[in-house]
Amino acid sequence: MHRRTDGERTWLQRVVARGYDPAPEPRAPVTLVLPTGPEPDAVPRTVREEDAADPLARLPAGGIATLLPTYVGRCGAEEQETAFAHTLDALKGVRKTHPDLPLTVWAGMQYAAGEYEEAVDRLRRLAALARDSTLTAFVGLALPGPGKIRTTNAAIRLSQELDYAGWLWIDDDIELGPGCLERLVSRFRERGCTGAVGARSIALPRSTPSSRVMDRIGGNTLPPTAYPAAGCMIVQSAVIASGISSRRVTDDGFVLFELLDGIGADPLRDLDVLPDAYCRFYRVSRAHDTVSRLRRSMYSHVTCMADYPRDVAGRYFRDILFHGLWPLAPWDGRRGTARGLLRWTVKSVQFAWFSAVVTGLAVRGLTSRPLRQVAWGDEGDFASPADEKASTLTARTPRSA
Repeated sequence: MHRRTDGERTWLQRVVARGYDPAPEPRAPVTLVLPTGPEPDAVPRTVREEDAADPLARLPAGGIATLLPTYVGRCGAEEQETAFAHTLDALKGVRKTHPDLPLTVWAGMQYAAGEYEEAVDRLRRLAALARDSTLTAFVGLALPGPGKIRTTNAAIRLSQELDYAGWLWIDDDIELGPGCLERLVSRFRERGCTGAVGARSIALPRSTPSSRVMDRIGGNTLPPTAYPAAGCMIVQSAVIASGISSRRVTDDGFVLFELLDGIGADPLRDLDVLPDAYCRFYRVSRAHDTVSRLRRSMYSHVTCMADYPRDVAGRYFRDILFHGLWPLAPWDGRRGTARGLLRWTVKSVQFAWFSAVVTGLAVRGLTSRPLRQVAWGDEGDFASPADEKASTLTARTPRSA
């Protein structure tokens, strides 16, 4: 789609944009893991993307595709199976409410050096779970990492001929609330399968100081109107049909800026968040991972605002990112003067960091020394409420003699 990146931009936007120039997304053959009837094991098949149409031809066309991206080093195989089974269980409600809707689950498994066989084996185990559920078609996708957007783009390219109405993105550390997915799908279909619809995200603190601090701060930085987060959202296929540019640091940032209305009365008219559809996740626990995520988010804010037209960037600055930072943005007095002052203070610190990033990228742009990469973090810090819930249920279930 990329319908908004060709509008008018300011000189500063263009200079900052030149300060970030990541390498193009690498392409490599992928391994498809597809169930083949009643056999106990899915059959892996290594293909180039341009040759994938034939093995995928037996999948149902149209409907909704669900993408669950993960990687071998993320956690153990058992945790990934729990997350996958949790999603399959949640899709039962979608099948019951929309029996006419084709459903396909794509599981993306990235691997590092020496992890290829493990990646394929894990996808075989997920394929067996999908076969047992009989709810959906299944595609396992093994590819070299890193990068969640790399998995997303591969799935989008491979599925071009399948004509999906939308993609449902679910992170591997999410616990879905009761009825969450059927409410998202129902609302998406009510909208005519346009825009994006997301669940209300509930961030749970962990026991570390950094996680508790971010939990306190988080409640004072939320925008006045929520917008979908990629942890659990469904997005119109046309929005992402051309893939997500390597310039985008986050996938939900891309969707937001593609759909944000810079001039209309309601900037988020194409983006819904359903209060009665919720998901839960744990905040990052380790301090250095927290800083890495905050840094990555900041670069996402800045680079999106640099790349998109000035009206979209200005709307995002005033009404979403820095809402409450008077006089640069509207004052936020929704919860009283004291809370408004607290938000103003937090947003002032955030604005100082934002300005430093803008300045750094502008200098890089002027001196032709662009930044090539923004690191993520949180390797080995996996935790999921769904995994803990499954463990509790297992402990409470009597074992057969």
